[in-house]
Amino acid sequence: MHLQGIAEKIKCRAFPTTLKGPARIWFSRLMPNSIGTFKELSAQFSSHFIGGHRYKKSTACLMSIKQREDETLRSYIACFNKESLSIDEADNKILMVAFMNGLRKGKFLFSLYKNDVKTMSDILYRATKYMNAEDALLAYEEKPRKRERHKESR
Repeated sequence: MHLQGIAEKIKCRAFPTTLKGPARIWFSRLMPNSIGTFKELSAQFSSHFIGGHRYKKSTACLMSIKQREDETLRSYIACFNKESLSIDEADNKILMVAFMNGLRKGKFLFSLYKNDVKTMSDILYRATKYMNAEDALLAYEEKPRKRERHKESR
C-alpha cells in the first residue's frame, strides 16, 4: 500500500482486516479517534507487540549444553544442533569448542582430540561413524543372546 501511494485514511481502515488473534483484540480495544496517522498506528502496534519478538541467542548459551551421563551421543547431537540453529551467525570454531566442551569424557571425545578435527562437519561425520559402530556392536552382542534363547526353546 505504501509503494502504491495509498492515502493514510485507507491504510488505517485496511490495517485491522489483516489482524488475527491477540493483534485483533489489541486493535479493538483502542480508543476511537485516538490515532491520527498510519505512522502512529504502526508505532503503537510495534511497541505493543515487540515483546513477543524472539531474539537470536548468543553463542555463550552453547557452552551450557552438556551431555548427561545417561544421554546417547545421538540425543546430545540433536539437542546441540537444535540450539545452534537459534544462534545468529555462529562461528565454526566456537561451535566446535562448545560441542566438544559439552561431551562427556569417553572414547569419542578422545578420538576427536586425537585426530585433530578442523570443522564442525568433521566432528559430525566422525560422530556418525562412531554411532554406526556402536549400533553394529550392540547388534552383534544381541545376536548370540537370541541364538541362545532359540536353542533353549527347542
